[in-house]
Amino acid sequence: MAHMGLLRRATPSSTRGRLLLVGGGLLLVVVALALLALPFRHAPAAAEAARADLQTAKAALEAGDVEGAEQAITSARSHADEVQGAVQGVGGHVWSWVPVAGGPVRDVRRLGNALDDLTSVAEVGVGLVSRVNSDRSTLVDDGNVDLEVLATVIDDVDRVDVLVKRASAELDDVAEARLVAGDRLGEARNEVVEQMQPLVDGLATAQPLLAELPLMLGSQADRQYLVALLNPSELRYSGGTPLTFTTMDLSQGQLSMGDVVDTSTAPGTAQAIYWKKVKGNPFHRGRLKVLTSTMAPDWRVSGNELANAWRSLRGRRLAGVVVIDVPALADLVALTGPINVPTLGTITPDTLVETLVGSYDEYDDPAQRKEINRALAPLFSERLLSGDPLDTAKVLARAADERRFAVYLRAPEEQAVFSDLGLTGELGDARRDYIGVFTQNRVPSKSDYWQRRAVRSEVDVRKDGSAHVRLAVQIHNDSPPYVRGGVDPQLGYFTRWNFSSVLTMLPEGAEFTGGTIDGQPFAVRRGNFYDQTFQRQSLEFAPQARRELVVEYDVPAAATVEADGSLAYGLTIDPQAIVNPQAVEVRVRFPQGYAPGALPAGWTPSGPRGVTYRTDALETTEVFEVIARP
Repeated sequence: MAHMGLLRRATPSSTRGRLLLVGGGLLLVVVALALLALPFRHAPAAAEAARADLQTAKAALEAGDVEGAEQAITSARSHADEVQGAVQGVGGHVWSWVPVAGGPVRDVRRLGNALDDLTSVAEVGVGLVSRVNSDRSTLVDDGNVDLEVLATVIDDVDRVDVLVKRASAELDDVAEARLVAGDRLGEARNEVVEQMQPLVDGLATAQPLLAELPLMLGSQADRQYLVALLNPSELRYSGGTPLTFTTMDLSQGQLSMGDVVDTSTAPGTAQAIYWKKVKGNPFHRGRLKVLTSTMAPDWRVSGNELANAWRSLRGRRLAGVVVIDVPALADLVALTGPINVPTLGTITPDTLVETLVGSYDEYDDPAQRKEINRALAPLFSERLLSGDPLDTAKVLARAADERRFAVYLRAPEEQAVFSDLGLTGELGDARRDYIGVFTQNRVPSKSDYWQRRAVRSEVDVRKDGSAHVRLAVQIHNDSPPYVRGGVDPQLGYFTRWNFSSVLTMLPEGAEFTGGTIDGQPFAVRRGNFYDQTFQRQSLEFAPQARRELVVEYDVPAAATVEADGSLAYGLTIDPQAIVNPQAVEVRVRFPQGYAPGALPAGWTPSGPRGVTYRTDALETTEVFEVIARP
């Protein structure tokens, strides 16, 4: 058959010919790939140069050198473009499809894309800093906010968010390890992701706030906020008593301040009046004074009560309330230097607290003292809208952690944003173990200035995660001798006596089992503050008196029982914003057969199954977890 000839066996010479053709073709491909790979040799050096430029820009911005940052970012852009030109061209595309070697090439291209996006982030970011936080900034002028500039800032932040998400997506696709490249590219990816995390966290914080800010500044409707200055020498459970007030009115970003008033200049502030009670607040009973509206230890409740009280007094619904105490105000003053106060002259941040809340003996006329307080109230708004906004934000965030500064906002969306920022003065998580000790002045006096407090908690954790707790509160009225002549009246500006209501807030579901005052048993009066149990006792303190309140209780879930049988003991400790922060000691003992593992900062072992936490000054809310394994 004729077609059989087509099936003849290949001769050795024809096979060699085909092999030569195939080999020649492969050689041409290898040579072509080698030529296409030549640009990759320059990519690592350019990428390293771009990274160094971006680090230089970051350092320049932190030093306030915007021009230096701009120059470094311009250089970074040049190097980033060089990287992209090397890895994203025809050569990079072809190499990315080569078996085995293509994987690392694809990862290099992804890293190049991420570098390009992050350089764009820096370009947008330096413009943001220039608009918000430099001598060129026009965002805030004489306390007024330019809403058009703010809109540009918001757009830029949104653009940065898009770029960061795009860079993150590229980095997510970079493999941990490749056959040819090993784990070098994965390690480079991990380093970039770690360096990006503060930016990612910052965007998560900034974007929700920026979304609400125009409305808060009166872009759609005028807003009025009450600013209250708190005096920690006369305590409420929430912190210092609000004694001086002013209002901030905002319309289209334009700020105007109301008159500064206090109990002597604002009619009705010292009188018991009626206002709508915050639902579920056990500390609001009947008519109250504006000065006693903030008894609840959580500012979400006390801020709401103060806003309701002010509306009842003045007839206008507030958009929100801002409270700040004198020590926090001193920290704000430290950002801009000494201040001049009528009748006092120049006051430095170091002397502000002692001068304003600890020197009542130096003023025979209370009206003179109130005049000084009224002069201080506008300082908050002045410092808030002047100077470095980033430094101001850091000071206020620290003050909020210390429960010396808090914001309450009527609009739920705005309140939620500030809650996420930790600025609303809410109590800490009480689902496991919790310590919250708060005192309140029962008579008008300034004796809390001398209060010194030590709290000791002894915790016996059981195998099921429950615990028995013995909480001891020791209070010392460390007041100096009475110097006014005659008999101490035991109230008012100059008394050395202290009449306190001591409130202990307990974990969720806790049940009292007993208590003593100075060693004598007393009947515990239990109350509920939403999900938490509390008790309070009234104690009288003569000058230099020391007294001890002890409460014992069972906690249903002080520790969670993990799948491997270990016990994860959780503790939150909330401070009260007092002049002298309280000392705290916590001793935890786990069941027989359990051994604590690695300990959080501030904790030390105490015996084979015990741990101890100590601080001489609890200034901020602390959250801990200690794990013990069988």
